[in-house]
Amino acid sequence: MGAPTTLTVTGIVFLSMGVFIGWFAFPRMIHNKILESKAINPRSPMRQMWEHPPITADFKIFLFNVTNPEEAQKGEKVILKEVGPYFYHEWKFKEDLEDDSKSDTVEFSFKNTFIFDEMMTLPLTGEEIITMPHLAMLGMVTMTKMTKPAAIGLINKAIPLLYPDQTNAFMTATANDIMWNGLDINCTSSEFPAVAVCTQIRQNSASLHKINNNHFKFSLLGVKNGTVESNRYVVNRGLKMPMDVGQVIRFNGKHKMDVWPGDECNRIYGTDTTIFQPFISTDTNLASFSGDLCRSLNTDYVQETQYNGLKVFEYTAMLVKPEEKCFCLNKKKCLKHGALDLTNCSGSPIIATLPHFYKSEEYLKDVDGLSPKDENHRIKMYFEPMTGTPLLGYRRMQFNMFLKKEPKITVMKTLNEEEKLVPLFWVEEGIALNKTWTSQIKNKLYLPITIVKYAKFVLVALGIVFIILAVVLNYNSVKTMEVTPNI
Repeated sequence: MGAPTTLTVTGIVFLSMGVFIGWFAFPRMIHNKILESKAINPRSPMRQMWEHPPITADFKIFLFNVTNPEEAQKGEKVILKEVGPYFYHEWKFKEDLEDDSKSDTVEFSFKNTFIFDEMMTLPLTGEEIITMPHLAMLGMVTMTKMTKPAAIGLINKAIPLLYPDQTNAFMTATANDIMWNGLDINCTSSEFPAVAVCTQIRQNSASLHKINNNHFKFSLLGVKNGTVESNRYVVNRGLKMPMDVGQVIRFNGKHKMDVWPGDECNRIYGTDTTIFQPFISTDTNLASFSGDLCRSLNTDYVQETQYNGLKVFEYTAMLVKPEEKCFCLNKKKCLKHGALDLTNCSGSPIIATLPHFYKSEEYLKDVDGLSPKDENHRIKMYFEPMTGTPLLGYRRMQFNMFLKKEPKITVMKTLNEEEKLVPLFWVEEGIALNKTWTSQIKNKLYLPITIVKYAKFVLVALGIVFIILAVVLNYNSVKTMEVTPNI
């Protein structure tokens, strides 16, 4: 009876090891290891990657050139031609970090640095001549109408002093000047209208290049390059509550925004866009908070697919969903579907949409030259579900402004009577991890999981085989004892 007992014990041991290790111990170990690795502990490798990512994002800028400025100035429909992409490598660092171990949070500011890639941009060079609505000048008019309408006459007198060469509502300059270098705002005049406006400019010049006390330059993105933002984020580090890693707790010292007319839209939730929770399911809402948009943005699950041999969940997002009524700043005249009014957020009359009015097709009739396409213009993200790692992501956004006749402003009095939403430019901020990076996830996570996956069945199978052998041997032993005659 010794052999059957030994085989039975051995089988039970193998069976127990297979079940315990394969279905309990190893999954729990992997689960805890992932949670531990995601925490942005000051001494962890994840913290270093979170602070200073080892790879750059691809940043593309597409400008819209107005091909018929003379006709548009006379009220005809604006005709656009997309020029781009201008290709940049974006380093997105976190600076001025302050940890609070008691609340398990860290406070920081973003610093974005853009490096021009000449080869990826060819045949474009940045010296292309672009014509588009003069955002600085028209923005000044719009904001004055909103806040101090009685000062419109003063603004009209100030415009030829601040912009001596400006004779219409459109600015013409090189792409580099519009994007980065800037266009001049001349504050040298001693006449009262210019002095009054320039006093305000000097007090609120954070979004301008200050050349000296009398000259400022306005650009679309120049002041963002290589400078630490004034915006401050406070996020959860995930040491105490691992599933809350990266969740924004406060923005500029506030637990909620005061930009939108409804409490729900002012609520701050979601991550800082650079890290996401692990163990994603198809029901997980991978929300993120954007200081540039002054809002949290929800995602929508699309499908399960494959990327570099890894199972991923695909998500997309809309800037504004139809049910999000509290993002309407003017209840008497809400924007059309998919458009977000950033006036209160940016201090400038900018309207955000997806590129080419994708999902905001009602605005297509305002201009000619756009062609929205799903693959080129929607927001798209791939997440590895176990670690929550974003393997591919394309965040796309278009910036527009309304153009309309303003009888009291000389350079605007001949524009179209009807308000038209005119695109200025759109950007794509994207990352697509290559096989070198995705192979690390395979080798460090999925390879051990695969080995254990098969090993546990081998152990269970061996356990069952040993137990069956023990039963067979025991049966044969008993049968032999029964048929052996007594002497």
